[in-house]
Amino acid sequence: MPNDSKVMRWSLILAAVIIVVRIVLEQMGAPDSVNNIFGVAWLYILLPVLFALGIRAHNAANPFRSLLKDVFLFALCTRVMVMVTYMLAWAFQWKPVRFAYPGGTVGENVGVLSGLFLIPLRNLLIWIVMATVLGMIIGSITLLLKRKGSAPAPSGQ
Repeated sequence: MPNDSKVMRWSLILAAVIIVVRIVLEQMGAPDSVNNIFGVAWLYILLPVLFALGIRAHNAANPFRSLLKDVFLFALCTRVMVMVTYMLAWAFQWKPVRFAYPGGTVGENVGVLSGLFLIPLRNLLIWIVMATVLGMIIGSITLLLKRKGSAPAPSGQ
């Protein structure tokens, strides 16, 4: 699929921009209601639809396998980017709530090993699984609907 890498590349660029914007907003003290708008989690709902539409447009031989590959790679890459932000949060002791212990890496109970490796790795693995499952559900529904919607209508005789 020639368009596949283009969609993935622009999706990852968008995710990186969203991550940077959110960090800047959090450090400036923006309210959580604003910060939550700038999260890559929204992309796990939207992008599987784009991936599925691209797969259907190119008539992939194994559409569900292609979808799984795209969704998993996107989740992996974005979660690695987010993992780095949690490592930086520990190093610089950032104050936003999402970095606070026990879910985050900032707090009195968080040592070097936990703050730089264990907690970010745990979050990475949990989010990759959740994003892949969610993306496969949404993308599969899109694949199935697109197939049904593109089938020729039976003639009425």
